[in-house]
Amino acid sequence: MTLVAVALFLLGFAASWVAGRYVTTGAAAVQGGAIGICGVAALLFGMPQVWEDSLIWALVALLIYGLVGALIFRSGQAARERAD
Repeated sequence: MTLVAVALFLLGFAASWVAGRYVTTGAAAVQGGAIGICGVAALLFGMPQVWEDSLIWALVALLIYGLVGALIFRSGQAARERAD
């Protein structure tokens, strides 16, 4: 895994938390878009060999990445609810 992939994955996680914490209207759409774009970009630009060698493993990695991103999104929403 290259540094580009790590940076893009972390950017998606950060965007998920920010969307959960600070965005009120359309937060789920923002989070889903951020996770989708960052995850696919990380696989295409940071780890192209995974994408080329096994599409199934790439899709499994994106699924797991999306689930972790959803947990981070929910923790951001919980932080917002506690702050209100």
